[in-house]
Amino acid sequence: MNPLRSFAPRMAFAIAAVVLVTSILGAGWGWLRARDALRQQLDLVLAAEAEGLLRDYETYGLRGLAEAAEIYARRRGPLHVLLQTLDGRAVAGSLPSPPGALRGYTTLPATEAAAPLRALGAILPGGVNLIVASDLTSVDRAAYALAWAPPIAGGLGALLALGLGFLLARGLERRLAGVSTAAQAVMAGDLTRRLPESGRGDEFDRLAATINAMLARIETLVAEVRQVTDDIAHDLRSPLSRLRQRLEAALARAREPEADAAALEETLAELDQILATFAALLRIARAEAGTGREGFSTLDLSAVVAAVAEVYAPAAEEAGRPIATEIAPGQQVTGSAPLLRQALANLLDNALSHGAGPIRVALRPGGILEVSDQGPGIPPEEREKVMRRFYRLDRSRGTPGTGLGLSLVAAIARLHGGRLTLRDGPEGRGLAAVLELPYAAA
Repeated sequence: MNPLRSFAPRMAFAIAAVVLVTSILGAGWGWLRARDALRQQLDLVLAAEAEGLLRDYETYGLRGLAEAAEIYARRRGPLHVLLQTLDGRAVAGSLPSPPGALRGYTTLPATEAAAPLRALGAILPGGVNLIVASDLTSVDRAAYALAWAPPIAGGLGALLALGLGFLLARGLERRLAGVSTAAQAVMAGDLTRRLPESGRGDEFDRLAATINAMLARIETLVAEVRQVTDDIAHDLRSPLSRLRQRLEAALARAREPEADAAALEETLAELDQILATFAALLRIARAEAGTGREGFSTLDLSAVVAAVAEVYAPAAEEAGRPIATEIAPGQQVTGSAPLLRQALANLLDNALSHGAGPIRVALRPGGILEVSDQGPGIPPEEREKVMRRFYRLDRSRGTPGTGLGLSLVAAIARLHGGRLTLRDGPEGRGLAAVLELPYAAA
């Protein structure tokens, strides 16, 4: 693995650089702040020592102050006391490189024989200059020690960031390698392949689960497209072959106006059936793609159901299969009135073509529409299959139709956020097609 081409190491390097630069800048700022703070404390110490010496001067006079200065000199500690005249002549005590006539605070620079000093001077009555000074070496050393703490911590933090970055990069590389392998397999045509999950339930697992769900949906759609392609090829081959044979037969025989007209009429009827099949496929595709949802509005589902049942009532009466309606009034639903009329019309056509006995249309509160009959029904194991395109029961293959009616109803139901279910009819006989629309409100 090239570290510079992986995101985690590059991020670790960037973080380490920021930490180091920040720690160096912090060290400089910390050194200045620490030095100033320690020197302020040293100034307070010098002021306290000077105040004590002044009390000795007030109590014991100049002689007592000189004895105190000599005591400080004999100790040879970091604190120095010097009594001198205004012209710089020493009276008592000692101080490396003493200044002349010092008043207030000052910093004495380092010399070859002495370190830098912080000094406080005061002029006493009688022209004596009292100087109290302390070595700055310990103060600067402490300031440097405090200033080095941030760079050391920053360096350790940078090393830790680099180490964690490389560990993270290795883990990411392993997980992304599995993702890349699965993606390549999917691109190669293996739609059953899924992204690996670690089982920890982290962000990567949640993303993998989402992508796997998407891949499963794509697999289903591709399978449906393949099935539709096969079904179209299978179901349209026969009518197109018959159409060609009819035209060839008409061309082969002698021209007879009546026979030619009959052949053309049969050909047009066959073409109308083929065009109706393609129109139904187009409506199903538009419904499954969500086309038309932007035009949804609130409509009276009760009025739509009543109008469609009224249109189909004469044909049902003529076939000896009256339509009984049970419609709950005032059922409002958000959707498309033409599509819902198409769905109910398909259910009634299905009941008239394949059912038997009276037809019952019921709209219950909550937007639940049911169309039932007392015919042979559909076996439970076939009920999901008949909602696929072109799927037809064996006993229905000789009857008119394309096998797209229930597919279109199911697509319209999904477009409206509902579903179509098939169950046994009243008293366990026949078939009941139930269209549930969850957006309905009483």
